[in-house]
Amino acid sequence: MDEPDRFGDVFFTHATRLVRLAALLGDDDPEDVVQESFCKLYAARDRLLADDAKVVAYLNRIVVNEVRSRHRRRRLARRDAHLLVTEDATDPNAGHGDRRAVVEALAALPPRQREALVLRFWMDLPLAEIADAMGVRPGTVKSQISRGLDVVGAALREEVER
Repeated sequence: MDEPDRFGDVFFTHATRLVRLAALLGDDDPEDVVQESFCKLYAARDRLLADDAKVVAYLNRIVVNEVRSRHRRRRLARRDAHLLVTEDATDPNAGHGDRRAVVEALAALPPRQREALVLRFWMDLPLAEIADAMGVRPGTVKSQISRGLDVVGAALREEVER
């Protein structure tokens, strides 16, 4: 299979999943994240010669890094502009009860814990692939998942008590 066909196959097979990943990691424009990620994959298209698992792992890593970069840029912009964050009245999760509480609890987590939980429980990746996507060791992934679950569990228990 030639390079353009392979790139198209990878795009159509994984784009929707990667948009969900970027959204769950908290990006405001997950489609743009995925577009940028595929641009970066195309720039490094020699990676398409690798087996499918390596290409997918590389794409996961690009998406995670792109979301991190965007969070970092937004945080700096807010800090420098002295803006206040307000709640959006058009929250798509409004009225969904448990799902809304889980998404809110995830949003309150530090980025690394959120990444680990989303990659593990929403994307159903094994620890080794999560470690690769996050650029850390499997032991770090385990600790981030454990800490994240503790915080989310406490937040959900608090929500139930209200």
